[in-house]
This record gives sequence, structure tokens and C-alpha cells, in this order.
Amino acid sequence: MNEHPDADLDALRRAWPEPAPPSHDTCSAARAALLQEVTAAVPRRARRFRLPRAGGRVLAVGALAVAITVVAVVAENVGVDAPRPIVPGLALPAANAQVLLHKAAAAVRDRPFTAPRPDQWIYMETRYQGVGNAAPGKAQTPETPLKTRVDRSWTRADGKVVATFEGGKLVRSPTGGGMPPTSFAKVAALPTDPDALLAWLYGYLGDRQGRDVIAYKLLGSLLGNNLVPPAQEAAVYQAMAKIPGVTVNPDAVDVAGRPALAVGCVEDGWVSQEILLDRTTYTYLGERGVAIADYTSPEPDTFFAIKKGTIMSRSVRLAIGITDKPGVRP
Repeated sequence: MNEHPDADLDALRRAWPEPAPPSHDTCSAARAALLQEVTAAVPRRARRFRLPRAGGRVLAVGALAVAITVVAVVAENVGVDAPRPIVPGLALPAANAQVLLHKAAAAVRDRPFTAPRPDQWIYMETRYQGVGNAAPGKAQTPETPLKTRVDRSWTRADGKVVATFEGGKLVRSPTGGGMPPTSFAKVAALPTDPDALLAWLYGYLGDRQGRDVIAYKLLGSLLGNNLVPPAQEAAVYQAMAKIPGVTVNPDAVDVAGRPALAVGCVEDGWVSQEILLDRTTYTYLGERGVAIADYTSPEPDTFFAIKKGTIMSRSVRLAIGITDKPGVRP
């Protein structure tokens, strides 16, 4: 936990000695002081997290299933008002993952929310980028060009049908379920108590090796691939705070180069799986998978290498919302 619980307030008092509204220069000085103190308090080891893909919205839990960085959330399309900053005009990154995640949970609880009817559809538009599969004998590096695709889908709120455009035609197909669930009704029925939510997840995973990281990814997938009610979203953040090995990187940036807070854990010793949160409002932005160490495939006949710093996969959520029929955007 943070060894300096009053550091944020002390920094603010030093920067804002007068009760009058602060000037722009004063805000900048306060922000710099806070970031310097937070950076000194956070261990400089690798931190990360990882996310799933859209489409069928079923999380792949294989060792190399690295996922995504969401960058922009179009909240107004969801019937959800954008949350207000914890401190207006000033970002207050937390000094560790537990503090940050509990702040995110507190911020989301009061968010206005309109639930869809069972016969309505949840529209999601996401841009995905990734390096793809490494060719045998080749190395992926931070300079490897990323492949890009944009997914647009409509999932009925009861979770039974998903619709996508294929060859210019709207095609409906059964969702086939999934883990975590993609049905809004099932998501809305998940526990709002973080201990109960973790018990549900670990009950599904059993004694599987690396289940802490898998549980973290499943929670990230739940956020990234669903319209999540505030009570369940708050429980997700609180549950993440209880998973061993979760850390925070206060110096992350999103795909557009904007500052973000990255909370995550390390998978297999070399892949950082991270969710990204807005520095000011703690709003969920998305996820990314990034190599934090060099990796070489252990199979000689399919040799490939991945260099430290390579973005394995990332995503940008372009829109999310509720509509009365598929094929129509909110």
C-alpha cells in the first residue's frame, strides 16, 4: 500500500496555498509534483495486463493469446454520462494498483446508466491492432508494422444472437455462449461483491496453472467486450485489486500517445497484460499486451523471436451503445 497516504493532499497544499481557484500554471506545478512523488513510490519493475478480442467475444486463454488496448470510449452512445474528475482539472494517479482500482470502483458507482431491454441490441465498434503471428525464423520488434482491423457487431441483450456485416450483408449467428458471458442479462446478474465475483471465477478455473493471471484477463475481457452495469464494473475493479501480483504503471500512454494509468500483471514472465484507465476520471479505456522481455519460441521447427517492447496487440473502442435493431448504429 502507499507509504505516504497524505502525499496527494500535501502536494496540493504546497501547490495551492490560497483557497482561491488555482491558475493554469499552478495546476501544472501541482500535477508535476504529484507525478514525481507517485513515480518515486511505484516499483519500476515490469507491469502489464492483457485483453481479449471482439467478434464472438470469447477469451482465448492460451499462452500467446495477448490482447488489446482500448483507447477511446464513446460513452454518450451508451446512455452513460461521462464521469466527473475526482479532483476537477487535476489527475491524481494512485501509488499502487490497489489504491487506484478502489478509486476506479468508487468513481464508477455513481455513473448514470440505462439498461437495455432484452430485445434491444448492444452495438460495439472496435479497432484492433497487432503484429500477427511471427513467421518462422523471424523476430518481431517494436518497429514491426501492426496489422489493423475494425470490428462492428450487434449483440442482442439476451446474448443469444450476434450480427455482423460480411460481404456487405448483415449476417446473424448464435453467440455460442462464452466465458466471460456476453449476455447482458448474465453480466448484470454477476456478483457485486468482489469476493463472490472472484469465487465464481476461480470456481470456473479450478486448479489450472497460472489461474491468477487468467482470472485477471477474464475480468479485463468482461469490461472490454460487454456493456457492464456500474455495480458489476465496480466489483470487477475491487476483485482485480485482490489478485496477487497486480501492479500499476503510472507512466503509460494509450495508442494515441495520451497519458494513462496501466494496471496489470505479467503472464509467462514476458507478456504484460494491462488495462488502461483515464488519469483524471479513472474511466476504463481499454487494454494492451506488450512484451516486457525478449522471448524465443522453444520449438526448433517453428522458431521465432519477440523483442522486448513489442506491442503484441492493442485496440481502440470507437463506439458502444444500445439500438433497437441490428445494422443500425446508435
